[in-house]
Amino acid sequence: MPFQGEQRPYNRKDVMAFPGFRPGVYGIFKDGIALFVGNSGDIKARMLRHVNNDSPNITANEPNIWYAEIMAGAGQARIEERQKQLIAEYTPVCQ
Repeated sequence: MPFQGEQRPYNRKDVMAFPGFRPGVYGIFKDGIALFVGNSGDIKARMLRHVNNDSPNITANEPNIWYAEIMAGAGQARIEERQKQLIAEYTPVCQ
């Protein structure tokens, strides 16, 4: 099952507009190719680190899109399971 959520431009301004303290999974893409799928207890904070180049392998691929799937109340085990499903579906190149 694909990401449940809207496609967003990969830039600091868009990440800053995302609500804080939302747990779930996220994906970073370049022209439809998955670069990375991760999970966090605070997607916004984690994505801010990504757009600030904390992962040179991701940055080198020039991402232009990201997705966030908020999973409030799901529990860490369910979030990790969803991350595994998305990794299997998209086979990210920087995983």
